Amino acid sequence: MKRVFAFVFAALAVLFLQAPFSGAVEAARVVIAPIEINDDKVARSSDFNNYYWDIMIDKFRFPEYDLIDEAKSEAVIPLDGLKTFDQKTLETICDQSDTEIVVAMRLDDVHGKVVRSRREPKTRCYMKGLFAGYNRLTGKYYFKKINYYHEIETPLTLKNDWQQEAFTSTLKRCLNQMLEGKGKEK
Repeated sequence: MKRVFAFVFAALAVLFLQAPFSGAVEAARVVIAPIEINDDKVARSSDFNNYYWDIMIDKFRFPEYDLIDEAKSEAVIPLDGLKTFDQKTLETICDQSDTEIVVAMRLDDVHGKVVRSRREPKTRCYMKGLFAGYNRLTGKYYFKKINYYHEIETPLTLKNDWQQEAFTSTLKRCLNQMLEGKGKEK
């Protein structure tokens, strides 16, 4: 019995001695580039901007992530937006802002076209754009061309917002794949 108590005491002593020396994991700093929207081909650009920021703030929550402030991100991202979404550009932003993760997105075209050649009128829904992310911790670069195409019955477009649903599901899927480490290695 004495051996059992001695073993338990030794295990607890080791556990309690190590506890003060184990530090908390630091939050990964994240810079989010403002979404670039082609206003000529996207009718509800302010709505998409709001959806984008809502999703980003929800995804990159503190204590796991630390979003850098707007002034610091504006200092490293050009006012006219990113010219390219390649790995070198995102690595440069990471280095200049001293962050671990960079996320950028561009929305080129969103529209719906009514097709009446069927029994029920349908709407063809299109969404095109780009998404890119770089994670310096894993050394992975993620790039995705967004080409969303879907047909729904036209009366259903009055009851739901297919643009919001398509945008949010696509953006969430891209963010999850980027954070899971899917993409090219350095």
